[in-house]
Amino acid sequence: MLSKNFGKFLYLRRNLLHSCLFNYYSTASPEVTAGILIIGDEILNGQTKDTNTPFLIKNLIESGLKINKISVLRDDVDVIVKEVSELSEKCTVVLTSGGIGPTHDDVTYEAVARACNDTLTLNSELFSILKEYFGSNADENPAVIKLSRIPQTATLNYGFDKKGRKGKYPLVSIKNIYMLPGVPMLLERGFQTFKTSFLLRNKPLQVKKLFFAIDEFSITPVLNEAVKLFKDRITFGSYPSFSQNYYKVKLTLESEEEKWIDEAWKYFEQNLPSGSIVTLDENPLKSASEKLFALVETQPYLQVAISVTEELLAKYSTSEICICFNGGKDCTALLHLVYCCIQKRNPADWSKINVLYVKNGETFKEVDNFIEAAVKNYNLNLITMTGNLKESFQKFLQQHPKVKAVFMGSRKGDPGTEKLDHLCQTDQDWPSIMRILPILNWSYSDVWSFIRTMQLPYCILYDRGYTSLGTKSQTVANPALLIANIKGFQIYNPAYMLKDENEERKSRL
Repeated sequence: MLSKNFGKFLYLRRNLLHSCLFNYYSTASPEVTAGILIIGDEILNGQTKDTNTPFLIKNLIESGLKINKISVLRDDVDVIVKEVSELSEKCTVVLTSGGIGPTHDDVTYEAVARACNDTLTLNSELFSILKEYFGSNADENPAVIKLSRIPQTATLNYGFDKKGRKGKYPLVSIKNIYMLPGVPMLLERGFQTFKTSFLLRNKPLQVKKLFFAIDEFSITPVLNEAVKLFKDRITFGSYPSFSQNYYKVKLTLESEEEKWIDEAWKYFEQNLPSGSIVTLDENPLKSASEKLFALVETQPYLQVAISVTEELLAKYSTSEICICFNGGKDCTALLHLVYCCIQKRNPADWSKINVLYVKNGETFKEVDNFIEAAVKNYNLNLITMTGNLKESFQKFLQQHPKVKAVFMGSRKGDPGTEKLDHLCQTDQDWPSIMRILPILNWSYSDVWSFIRTMQLPYCILYDRGYTSLGTKSQTVANPALLIANIKGFQIYNPAYMLKDENEERKSRL
């Protein structure tokens, strides 16, 4: 009970501090703000999945705009008028999505016109563009006529493509309201027009992120001084994380001028312990193959692993290969290694490879969550089998008779690997398949060096002192990593800090 209550106390204390810091550091300087209106009955009825909101959030934030409000509305003129009127007064810019098509329920132009005390009128320039597209009968087409009726004082924004050419179809705006299509592909095109027409005229905030390997308690004194030092020049936001592998706090810095952000960055470097600031690769899969092969000369253990992997990829077709993946550190390193080699050889082949997950006994929810995230990140074709490894392979091969070889993350030191080689057929009493073991001769520290150098996501249990993961009932945090025991609340170093590699399997009961 003491352990549970103490852990809960720490969690609540951190959340309280986070809330206080966020409110304190959000002393906003002038900023460019945005409101988003997602319009359409089909969204609220659940008939259409809303992908426009995540896209707009990501791209507005990356462009330096602060989002004040997001609303999802039905195709109701009165409701849209009210929300548009409110947001256009409170935000620098309002983006609407949907309701500008040719059918009876497309009412966004009408509602925005009313919100701006304007009237709908047939815009001759827009009408000409649509006539050219739809042909000679467009004059009598009610769809073309409706698409051409926009607020009388609206502006047609064409934007420019990457080659500097004027766009063919305009984005309609009035005052500070930009009306985007609801179709995701068209919305994304319209957003590029918005960027070239609005963002070039309105200087948004410069936004940078700092990532810290130390916790929020350690940062607070320096952060307090930074807030005073850069008052009215920078807005700070502090966000602790309990599930990230490479940082404990993310700090956002927002300013109208980049030079102040650079000064603040230097201030933190000078006033925090060395190594506190993490240079984070937020997208480790981008250009993953290039990053891997750039490491080969400095990391000798990679050479054999890559050679074995490339040899087998040349020997077998992708339909003849599968990868064994259970969410552990070794399989995580293996998965990325094979992914990079296939990306170099032929990226299209990746989607053809099956990934086998054998689930035997009760698993940690953290492992399941990590596997789910890996499926999404790597776009895995995951096949889950329940039972022991031997029976699961038998069943898998019966369902996938073309498979001849399996990549596995086995290493010397694992039980039963003493006599194995990088390429070895299964034993006679096992289903017949070629085992490919690229990382067989890697040490424990090699695995962690690879994962941490490439900044690959891994199961969060390893950051809590677990060094080898098995079933939940047979796995514990490694006592060799215990650093504190406060009234039953135990604190461990992460797995990659284990000094004696022979103690790796102390996590297994």
